[in-house]
Amino acid sequence: MVINFSDAQEVIERDGDLSQVLEPWHIPVILGTEHDDDVNVRTFQDVVDLLEVVQPAIYVPDVVYSYNWMDEEIQDNAIEAYTGHVRTLQKEIIEQDFDVRLIPTNKGWKYEHFVEYRELYDEFDYQEFAFYAVQYTGGDAGNAINVLHSHVRNCIAAIDMEDVFLIGRLAEDDLFDFAPRVRGATGLRQWKSACIEGDGLSQDPWPEFQESREAKLSLNDDQEQRPVNEFFGGKEDN
Repeated sequence: MVINFSDAQEVIERDGDLSQVLEPWHIPVILGTEHDDDVNVRTFQDVVDLLEVVQPAIYVPDVVYSYNWMDEEIQDNAIEAYTGHVRTLQKEIIEQDFDVRLIPTNKGWKYEHFVEYRELYDEFDYQEFAFYAVQYTGGDAGNAINVLHSHVRNCIAAIDMEDVFLIGRLAEDDLFDFAPRVRGATGLRQWKSACIEGDGLSQDPWPEFQESREAKLSLNDDQEQRPVNEFFGGKEDN
């Protein structure tokens, strides 16, 4: 079950926990990746308080923002601030003995941006990465699927993680073209389009919808994704 941080907060404020919206076997995946205004007002203690209630859970942390129109120094500072936040949060989770798994997300897009994550990944033996794909659709972005493919490849080549999880990218045709290590995806718009019936949502179309997306991702399982810098002494610059 995937739920945005602010939605989880709202449910907890109303019900005390998430039990009214989750089945007993559900493990919530809490996405900290939301609108900049929501992220900017979220405090570290807000995160700790929520994680204490929702555990066992998976959490994708988010702080600060970075865009390609910003100066490179600001972009570098954003990555440093993000990795520092994740490190501090992970230490807090360990100290509090929370049953929470963190999956970091991207604050960059170039190969060298993702290299800055290596120390963090080595320190805590992370094997997963949540790539925030929402910003590659809509508005000025259009449908920048090829750019997104390139940025995901940069991420894999730099960090060499095992699994990539796409946030906000669930179109069936798109999933087939991603790198083999992209093994999970979520997308509210595609899910709503597939499962809407009449004036509401129905569970009936869900099994077929889920199966079709999993099939597209599994087609790449037998391929090998090798770091791009194995083949030449450079990197992708997109």
